[in-house]
Amino acid sequence: MKIVVAVCVYNRFENIKTWIRCWEQCDTTDAELVIVHNYYGNKTESARYEKHCIDNGIKYIPRSDGGFDIGAFQDVCKNRLTGFPDYDYLLWCTDDVLPMNKDFISLFINKLSEPGIGVSAMDISDEYDRHIRTTGFCLKKDTAAKLSFKADPISTKMQCYGFEHRDGSETFFNQIVSMGLKPEMVSAANNSPLWDTGYLYRLNRQPEHDLIFSNIQPKDKVVVICPVYNMYPQIISSLICQTHKNWELLLINNGSELNGLDSIIKGYNDDRVNFIVYPEQTGNYGHPLRAWALQSIRENNLSTDAEYVIITNADNYYSPTFIQYMLNGFRSNQHAVACYCSDMVHSYLNWATQPCWLERGHIDCGGVMIRKDIASSFAWRSYEHSSDWIYFNDIIQKHGADKWIKVKGTLFVHN
Repeated sequence: MKIVVAVCVYNRFENIKTWIRCWEQCDTTDAELVIVHNYYGNKTESARYEKHCIDNGIKYIPRSDGGFDIGAFQDVCKNRLTGFPDYDYLLWCTDDVLPMNKDFISLFINKLSEPGIGVSAMDISDEYDRHIRTTGFCLKKDTAAKLSFKADPISTKMQCYGFEHRDGSETFFNQIVSMGLKPEMVSAANNSPLWDTGYLYRLNRQPEHDLIFSNIQPKDKVVVICPVYNMYPQIISSLICQTHKNWELLLINNGSELNGLDSIIKGYNDDRVNFIVYPEQTGNYGHPLRAWALQSIRENNLSTDAEYVIITNADNYYSPTFIQYMLNGFRSNQHAVACYCSDMVHSYLNWATQPCWLERGHIDCGGVMIRKDIASSFAWRSYEHSSDWIYFNDIIQKHGADKWIKVKGTLFVHN
């Protein structure tokens, strides 16, 4: 028995990363994950999708966008999608659907194995006419081969809607019934093994998903840029306590006398702490070292395998869930370029809690995580006291404030 789980993705990189993370922890016996990428425009857009899939041992199939997800499904049914593997069972999903059970595959296969079932579905809706929602369903190859499509090739949204719920006897649901088979949901939406984060976003199952897959953390490496000058590196202890373990600390000595600092760092015995002795003191609050580190990352001389960047100070403190919650912020919005905590405790305000927002004096670099490709593409061009805001504002001006995601919680202490 060969099962193919096909995930049709648009240009939403974070969704594919989430799917692959989940796949690594699921029961995937007899199953193969295939990413079908409906890329827009120039094929170079698909390069990082392909690399990420290859790096994780996942089959990647690029498809110049035409006909959306149903157009891609049509190509599979008609055996004309180049590179798509043979299968006995096909579990078809769009990328904004998330697994909610580690055994979600077997739940779909078991339902499909019941007498008379032709499609096991995530959702069957009575909106418009009764229909199978095509964002998540499973069927056998011989059933898929019998399906017909009013348009060939499918090229418009209306043609997709027609196959789903507007073409009368030729809808997906009615074709299955005409074969003498039944479409049936695996379970009710509130405990389905798949959750549609787009259509059923009001049924907020994100906390449930995060709890089930909370330990999927071998990927998503976070690099922390941190100058240090004549102080104990408190930052190390709060990073060691993080629930997300894949981080690297670039602790850059700002030309100060070591005074046993190197011995303290060795005492932690943690390879994730990369202690860099910068040859001269730069002053300017350590900003030249931040600029140097970002440039080194951009030139692939440091942290080549990291995906996110935090810029901070050696005496700052983080809640144990800071990195985990920031990463969840990225997963909640595929367009995010940065995430920041909603509140912080600030030493300048007698340790009072301060709400954070995107304005000078109301956000600190230590409470922000940025996608590495974005972070390293901007220079840390100012050495004044609030240069972190100038750096942030440069990113905001290019990519938009709406792509900065506020993550609820007092997760950061500025010391």
